[in-house]
Amino acid sequence: MATILNDLAGVARLSDDLAAAGQDYREALRIARAVGYAEGVAIYTGNLAELALDQMDWPRAETVAREALALAEELGRQELVASDCQHIALALVRQGKKPEALLHARRAVEIYTQLGSRHLEDARATLRECEA
Repeated sequence: MATILNDLAGVARLSDDLAAAGQDYREALRIARAVGYAEGVAIYTGNLAELALDQMDWPRAETVAREALALAEELGRQELVASDCQHIALALVRQGKKPEALLHARRAVEIYTQLGSRHLEDARATLRECEA
């Protein structure tokens, strides 16, 4: 059920129904926590951070992305770590905190490079924004 709700939230987000996306992501997260699905908790928390970025709520995006990063690091999921670092970098740079944003953006690029990820170009764009 949590996975389905997460997928529905993703569709709602892509359709610009951010309120519905938030509701579905939060419910997916609640279920994942209730059943002890640690990977889901990390993923859905990261998705909530990305949603906060979409909503231009930079402080909330930073807070939630930091929480997601801790969960991803605990799991050892490098793709999630990179994604969360990129989310933190975006939230920080948009709050005018470039030096700290750079650290996270560089880490995201480094990890995505090692993984040969399709997300590398997006991470490089974030790094360029942090360097500007």
